[in-house]
Amino acid sequence: MAGALLSGVGLLALRVHRFGRRPFHPAARQAIVVLGARVLPDGTPSEALVARVHHAVSLFRAGLAPALVLSGGGQAEAREAELARRLAVDAGVPTEACLLEAQSRSTFENARRSVEVLQAHGFDDVWLVTDDFHAYRAAAHFRRAGVRVSVAAVTRALSTASRVRWTLREVVALVRRPWLLH
Repeated sequence: MAGALLSGVGLLALRVHRFGRRPFHPAARQAIVVLGARVLPDGTPSEALVARVHHAVSLFRAGLAPALVLSGGGQAEAREAELARRLAVDAGVPTEACLLEAQSRSTFENARRSVEVLQAHGFDDVWLVTDDFHAYRAAAHFRRAGVRVSVAAVTRALSTASRVRWTLREVVALVRRPWLLH
């Protein structure tokens, strides 16, 4: 029994890993949704947030979408989405191309609240930018919310231990929400 369980966890971890590492095929979409990431206690954006925004800016500059939806409220006084907008604008994205969703505190809420922003602008076909290990679950939430989503995952240089920890965190989240598995 334990062997079967361990095998199942391993296969799901491999599925999560491979999904976030699929080849990127650029194509035009209506918007780029950037999922938030932790803000440090001093209000500084985390490495993950900076990497996600920079990746989204490169997609924007390549003409793959005319708008960024920056999502994330977070736990800090400075909202993830607001910091992300500042990073995007500092990198040359026009302020009017940056749409904010600054209330969400989870991936489920990122999807639900971002979809409200997308629908208000008539968007239903998007690029989703998040870390590679988070892409499978995040994309599933957006699909369940009715959005056509293509993933433009960020692959950061992480230690093996960190990558395993983050991937296992995603596996646990998926096991707790089996309706996201497809």
